[in-house]
Amino acid sequence: MSVPLLLVLSACILAMAALYSSVGHGGASGYIAILALFSLAPDAFKPTALVLNILVSATATLSFSRAGHFSWHLFWPFAATSIPFSFLR
Repeated sequence: MSVPLLLVLSACILAMAALYSSVGHGGASGYIAILALFSLAPDAFKPTALVLNILVSATATLSFSRAGHFSWHLFWPFAATSIPFSFLR
């Protein structure tokens, strides 16, 4: 992949991450769409989308928490079950 194409891909992923994280989502569906549009190998879709989803979701969680719009007491039971199961598929 050429450097200019890689820069455009990175910019698209950054824009998708910003849009999804602004509403508290990870954006995996957006990352998969971008990877498909850039004709990357389908085998790379799942792990790439999962890692990006975790990073963006963690960043959004910290931002919402610092702003006082997040309850760790309510969050931990969901995280304790959903995070490990996200790796099974």
